[in-house]
Amino acid sequence: MAKFGLAALAVVAALVLSFSASSSTPTAHAEVDSSVAIWCGFLASRIDGDPADATTAGDFGAACDGLTEAEIALISGANTDIGDEDGVLEAGELDDLDLDANQVTIAPNNPATNHSTIYIIAFVDDDGLTTFDAQSGVSVVVSEDGGVDEAAPAADADPETCTGDNDEDCGTTDPTNGDGVVVALITATTATDGAAVVVDVDQESVGDSQTLDIVGVAFSVEVTLVETTIQSDAATTCAAGTDPEVTDDGALSDAESTIAIAVVTDNDDRALTRITSPITSDETDVAEVGDQTGATVDAGDSGIAAFAVICGGDDSGTANITADIGADDDSAEITVVGPPATITLTAAPAQIACDGSQTSTVTATIVDSAGNNVANGTDVTFSVVALGTANPINTTTTDGTASSTITPLSGAAAGVTVIVSAGDASASTRVDCSLPIPTVVAPGATPTSDVGVTPPDTGTGGYLGQDSSAGFPLWTLVALALGSFALVAGGMVTRRAGR
Repeated sequence: MAKFGLAALAVVAALVLSFSASSSTPTAHAEVDSSVAIWCGFLASRIDGDPADATTAGDFGAACDGLTEAEIALISGANTDIGDEDGVLEAGELDDLDLDANQVTIAPNNPATNHSTIYIIAFVDDDGLTTFDAQSGVSVVVSEDGGVDEAAPAADADPETCTGDNDEDCGTTDPTNGDGVVVALITATTATDGAAVVVDVDQESVGDSQTLDIVGVAFSVEVTLVETTIQSDAATTCAAGTDPEVTDDGALSDAESTIAIAVVTDNDDRALTRITSPITSDETDVAEVGDQTGATVDAGDSGIAAFAVICGGDDSGTANITADIGADDDSAEITVVGPPATITLTAAPAQIACDGSQTSTVTATIVDSAGNNVANGTDVTFSVVALGTANPINTTTTDGTASSTITPLSGAAAGVTVIVSAGDASASTRVDCSLPIPTVVAPGATPTSDVGVTPPDTGTGGYLGQDSSAGFPLWTLVALALGSFALVAGGMVTRRAGR
C-alpha cells in the first residue's frame, strides 16, 4: 500500500485510540546507551534493502529469525526511511517505527505474523559482557553475530549473556569491534495475557530496561470510517497512489476517498497492534476498496489498526465496508453521492456600505443531482467581479456548504457580483452597495447690524397701517367714489354757467 506520511499516520492512530506507542525513555549510560523493543515485522520491508516489498516467505522470515550485522546495515541503509540511511543503526533511529506498544502475543510463532516474537535491540558504546535478564514467562535468545543462537535454550527465564562468541560488541577488550548493536529475541511462552514482563539489559552493571505487554489473540474487530459520505468518481480507480492525505486535524484532502480503520481487540478488550484485517465492500460499483487492504506493513506502521483506502465508485448509493478477522467481523455504512449539480447562494447582509471596511458573508449550499449535500472536502471557488475581494478564494465544503467573506472596495458601483463554482456547477449573486445618505445643512440665522442704529419702521405697505395683503379698506373706496362724483357734478355746473 502506498505509504502514508508519519504525520498522517499519527492522525489515523489518534482517530482510533488515545494511546500511542510505548517504549522506555532512552537513558544515557557509559555502556548501554539505550534499548528499544520492536516487532520484527516492522523491519520486513527493509531487511533486503528494498522497502517497496515485504514478502511472507522471504522478508518476514529473514527479519524475524535474528539480525546479523549485515542485515542491520541493510535495514538502516539507503531508501529505508530509518535514521540518516547511512547503514549504521544508532540509538533513536527506530523510534518512528516503534509503534507496537511493546505487545507480545501468546500465540504460536510463524514467519508471516510473529506476533509472539519481539526484538530488544540494545545500543552499546563499550565492549563487555551484555546480559538480557527477563522475568518468567518469556524466553530470551541472544543472537550469535546477530543471528539466532541455536544452542541457546528454547525457553529460559534465566539471564542470557552475550559474549564475544555471540557478538563482537560483547566480551572483548577492543572497543572498535562490532557495530554497537546487540540483539535479543524475546518470545512469549508461559506468560499470561495481561501480564507486564520487564526485561533488563546490562553491560558491566550499567543498563536499560523494557516492559513488554503480554496480550491475547485477536478476538473482535470494529471498523470505522474517517468520512461516512464521499463522492462518486468514475474517472479513477482506487489504486495505490490515490491515498487521501490526512491532515493534522483529521480531515481528508479530497471528497472522492476516505479511510476505513479496523481496530482488533483481544478478549479483555485490549487493542492489538499488527493484526491484519481484510477490508471489503459489498457494492464495488458504489464504493471501491484500495488495491492492498488490511495491510500491516507498511500500513501497520500506523500502530494500532489495519486500514484501507475507500474510493467512490461509478454509482451513487450506499455500501457496507466490512473488516473480517475470522473470529469476528464488523461493518460500517458509507454513502456515495454524485458530483456538484446545483449551487444556492445567500449573502448576509445583502446590502452594505461599500467603503472597503464593511463585509458580507456569501454562503454556498451545494447539492448533487438528487438533492443530496455534496461530500465534505468538495473544492469550491469564490471570485468577485469589479472592485472587491473574497477570503478565502479556494475552500472546501463541510456538511454541503462553504462560505467566503466579501469586501467591496468602492461605492461607485451598484454592487459587486460574486461567482461561485464547484466542479461543473456555478452560480452568482450580488452584494449591493447602499447609497450614501445626503447631508442636510441647517439654515443660517438672520444677519444683524453691527452699527447699533435701528432703522425706522415703515410698516408692511398697507394704507394707514393696514396690511396691504388685505387690499384696500371699504371706506377708502367710498371716498374715491364720492370724489369722482363731485368732479363730474362740478363739470356739469361749469358747462351750464357758460351758457
